[in-house]
Amino acid sequence: MKILSLLAGIVLTLVGLIGLIVVFNDRFGRVNPVLVVVFGLGLIGGLVLIFLGRRALGGSSADGSNSPTRAGRYLVDQAEPLQEVDYEALVHFTQEIKGKQAQPSSLKVTLPWYVPGQVICRPETRTDRWGKRVGLAVEPQTGDDEFDSAIYVRSDDPAFAQELLAEPSHRRAIQLLISLGYGEIELGPSVAQATWVGFDPAKNDREGLTQQTAELLRPFTQAKLRLPADSPLNAVHPSRTGELVLWGATGLLGLLLIFAFLYQPLRFWQFVWLSAGVWAVVFPVVALLGYGVMRGDSRSHDRWLKWIWAALAGTALGTAGSLAGINALADSTPAETRQLPVRNLREVRGRRSSRSFYADVPDWDHPNETREFRISGSEFQIGRLGRSQIEATTSRGALGIRWIHNWRFIP
Repeated sequence: MKILSLLAGIVLTLVGLIGLIVVFNDRFGRVNPVLVVVFGLGLIGGLVLIFLGRRALGGSSADGSNSPTRAGRYLVDQAEPLQEVDYEALVHFTQEIKGKQAQPSSLKVTLPWYVPGQVICRPETRTDRWGKRVGLAVEPQTGDDEFDSAIYVRSDDPAFAQELLAEPSHRRAIQLLISLGYGEIELGPSVAQATWVGFDPAKNDREGLTQQTAELLRPFTQAKLRLPADSPLNAVHPSRTGELVLWGATGLLGLLLIFAFLYQPLRFWQFVWLSAGVWAVVFPVVALLGYGVMRGDSRSHDRWLKWIWAALAGTALGTAGSLAGINALADSTPAETRQLPVRNLREVRGRRSSRSFYADVPDWDHPNETREFRISGSEFQIGRLGRSQIEATTSRGALGIRWIHNWRFIP
């Protein structure tokens, strides 16, 4: 099934890519937006299947050797019981992976623990402090100023987090684990676990490290928690539905770039500067909207920062596409057809022996300047200076940016 998924992804990607090339190479008429959407979705779906297939194959691949290897005293890439304690505890060391799918080494010490909640503690970063300062993130507080300023607590259940961290010995255990070198302490819903990313057995290991780690985690698994019915934390819990709508709207906004291909502006940089000016107004408004939808819990700033990069691209592409659509669809000026003499035929060589061909013609409004049109290799072969022409139909545009209805090469 994994190989079939990978093959299906490759086929869908090729079909989508070839389909888009064929659709956008149709210069003798309008580009069919339905075909653009169909082939575009096929391309995206194919890429997703390729990604998932590669991950599945990569996770199940082996080097043909079943014999365990060790780095220092740690079994590599396999969890093993911690022998030095009389309760259930596992140690799992994963080796660093280099290359395209790079992954740092890590050491995890895990104790089983089943509770109706989860708390993740990490050293507080500038991003965490910024999230709290602007009101985007709301963190459960323990009343221990030293702990609250040094450790950031992520939890979808503030009541559980406050009950768990009300015990001073629990807060002290977390601080000790952080001081040992662990970067994340995960408490619940099924484990009490300390994770050290970038752990190097040759440099970071010390006598009794894993045993000391397990002993610090042990009190959590024995804690008797009394969870209140309502959380004392006064926070506005963000709407997950609203967040999904934001992600979907961001993706749809990016798809509006299709209009920039359907109604291609003639003067590229003029169009870019106009789009940049409008985007500078649109993006802060969208970012503020995302702030209002996502704010309210201890993970809000994490989710907002992930979304804002997609929103950055989505609003930029959507702004360009929307302006191109408005410029063309609201244009009431008559279409003008011109036959322009080809002043120059050029061949441009790219990477891996790829070649592109261009025909240069006089500019509409500035006869001393030229504009280029990309032509096929066969057109380049039969083209002749002084005889060949580009016939193009354009309009001035509702926003004052000339756009192209269609064009063709006349040898």
